[in-house]
Amino acid sequence: MIPVPGARWRGTRRRLRQRRPWTLPVILLAAACVLSWAMPALDRTLHQAEQEYGEKIFPLLDAGSMATLLGSIAGSMITLTGLVFTAITLAMQFGATQLSLRVVPMLQQDRVMRWAMGTFMATFLYSLLIAIRLAVRQEDYRPVLSTLFALGLTIVSACLFFALVARVVLVLNSSALLRWVGERGSRAVRRLAPVPTLPLPEADPEAAEIVLDRAPRTGQVLLAWNEPRLRRLAERWGVGLELCAHSGDFVALRSTVFLVHGAAGARSAVSERRLLDCLLFAECYSPEADPAGALRTLVDIALKALSPAINDPARAVQALDHIEDLLVLLIPAAPSGAGMSGDALLRYPVRTWADYVCVGTDEIRHFAADSIQVQRRLRALFERLAWLCSPEQSAALRVRLDTMDAHAGTHWSQPLDRRLARRPDAQGLGSEAGTDLG
Repeated sequence: MIPVPGARWRGTRRRLRQRRPWTLPVILLAAACVLSWAMPALDRTLHQAEQEYGEKIFPLLDAGSMATLLGSIAGSMITLTGLVFTAITLAMQFGATQLSLRVVPMLQQDRVMRWAMGTFMATFLYSLLIAIRLAVRQEDYRPVLSTLFALGLTIVSACLFFALVARVVLVLNSSALLRWVGERGSRAVRRLAPVPTLPLPEADPEAAEIVLDRAPRTGQVLLAWNEPRLRRLAERWGVGLELCAHSGDFVALRSTVFLVHGAAGARSAVSERRLLDCLLFAECYSPEADPAGALRTLVDIALKALSPAINDPARAVQALDHIEDLLVLLIPAAPSGAGMSGDALLRYPVRTWADYVCVGTDEIRHFAADSIQVQRRLRALFERLAWLCSPEQSAALRVRLDTMDAHAGTHWSQPLDRRLARRPDAQGLGSEAGTDLG
């Protein structure tokens, strides 16, 4: 990921920060407790107004029937919550075993799942507390507003239940999940502004090292950094900063995070804590953080599909469809060159076009060496990208095509297999002749 401009830093932190799955449900439970006290107070006010004007709202409803209705809502909600918990557990287990471990953090952070669990439990608790209040106390009013509010929560819970079922089905449907990951990666690509690259810096023996002494509470995977603040700090201290970690790197303890260049007196004024506060860490490399994160997730799903235990090359071909989409979007945004950007104040590593091609295809190319279907789909991907990108960018694609040609000539013993493996095909094995890419 490129450095985040200052105006977008707070939004980026909100979007990428890993939220605790239980925080929102606990807040909703606390709100349910407050409402179980506030709504009866409104009912008393309504009861006084009914006595004053001599008219009743919903006159056929009495306190006993409302208490029964609230008890029924509470019982149904706790049953529904158990079913939902089972469905979420199934989705996470399927995602971890059949697709990729990176799917589980995506589900934990999903708004639909967190809101559904919190709303179901809040509806149960609210209805239960109101019903208990009516059962143990002799109230002189009818809980009309409390009951109507419980019915409204039930309707909201029903809508969230359907949304949750759709989300679980999305995880169980690998095609829909790949499209979901691809959409997140596309948004990350649109946030990726073109950056110039610089030659790799020469080693500076006098540079001071800023290391990670203590693990951040949010995790140790670097997602983003606040570029304007780092530049302001470097200018204030009169030093040059060089970030040593890529986005997505797991920064181990005692690893070098920054190199500080400049005079000894200026380097002594540098505050390690303020520099590390400019970095955003998380537990997992998410698809929303960076195009490489989305590519990495799609590659993991393809590799899992190609494993001997699953042996599903068709799913790997589907993953390559979305990998190709992301790489097409990256053509104008990904820089060429040595992979460093910045100036004298701040230098940082950036992923080049060759890096993205490597992340998105090389592991699949190695792992699918025995699958003609995946090899043909990869060849179609490389040839189409080579036709779309610049001559400088196409070099990374041509060398992979040459490698695939050499592999096809030595790996397949039969002439038919060699001929099939050397033909590009957008479907993998859509036809014997393959796809004519012009």
